[in-house]
Parts: sequence; structure tokens; C-alpha cells
Amino acid sequence: MVSLPQRMRKLQTKLLAIRLGSGALVLPKDVTRIHMRFAQKIDGGHMGPRAFWRHELIRLKYHNPAVSMTIDRTATADDPAVMSVHFASADAPQSSDSTTQTSTPPSDAAPPTDRVQTIDMKHRTNLDILGELQKLTKAFAVEATAEEREEMQMLEDHRVKSARDSKLSQEVRARQKREKELLKQARGELAGDAV
Repeated sequence: MVSLPQRMRKLQTKLLAIRLGSGALVLPKDVTRIHMRFAQKIDGGHMGPRAFWRHELIRLKYHNPAVSMTIDRTATADDPAVMSVHFASADAPQSSDSTTQTSTPPSDAAPPTDRVQTIDMKHRTNLDILGELQKLTKAFAVEATAEEREEMQMLEDHRVKSARDSKLSQEVRARQKREKELLKQARGELAGDAV
């Protein structure tokens, strides 16, 4: 079993990768929903949307928990891969800023949106899709704090040290194995001479 410090460093690396990275964007308040529709298989230009969903969308959701992000993977490979970005109207009240009490219960239906803009994702890389989304929504990237940069440097130092120690251990094990084989051969020759 791998030691606890090694597992913690691996977990810290994964958590840091979620907080920072290519999809770490803060969307403006008027973005209410992002909907993606692409094929389940990567044939026909659906590789980029899938990579975006696997990597960048995780960071987007981490930094924008109030924005609804839905995925529809029922399209066929011939269908277009589309991302729909829903923007709230300027006069509609924001649900997070509202402090007044209402007597009517909130409905499960999506709030009315003023406009919906789409991005064609077919035959595009995940970084192209991210750039188009950033340009469309005017989102800004999250920068690493000094504390996070220090943590990244510490994890990188541990990774380099671990690789160096691993290489050294492999050399020691190879030398021990070679010595055992030489001893085994020497004993075999001595046993053959004694007979």
C-alpha cells in the first residue's frame, strides 16, 4: 500500500488542478445556464467537446456553482456538437441577490432568459471551445494566489525528489539482483567442480 504522505500529495495535486488550470474562469452574473449537446462516441468531430466536458467544465463548475451546467450526450456522430449559453435579461432579478420574501413557492422551471447564444464545437479542440466561451461571455481567468504558487512549487519539488529517489532505488535493486545472479553462478560452478 502506498504511504499516506504520497497519497496526500497526489490528492493535493488533483485538488490544485481543479482550482487552477485552463478552465478556471469566473463567468459574469448574467450567465444563467450552459448546456452542451454532443455525441457519446468521439467519431465525427466530437472529441473536443468530450475533452472540454472532462477537463474544463469541472473547473468552470468549481468557480461558478450557481450556474446550471447540463450535458446531453444523446446526439449521433452526424449531429452538430453545440454549446448553448443562456444569459439572463438585464431587468430580471438575480436569485442570489434577492433578499425579499415572496409568498409563492419557487418553481422548478428555468428562469426566463433574454438571449441564448450557441457555440459550434464540432471539429474543435477543447481549448478552442474554451477560448470561444471566454470571448462570448467576457469571463475572466482565475489567477493563482501566492499561497497556491508556493504549494505548486512544493508539490513539484516533491515530484522531482520522488523521481530521483525512484531511479536510485531501481539502480540499487538492479545491482543486488546482478550480485545474486553472480553468486548463484559461482555456487553452481563450485558444485560442478566438487562432483
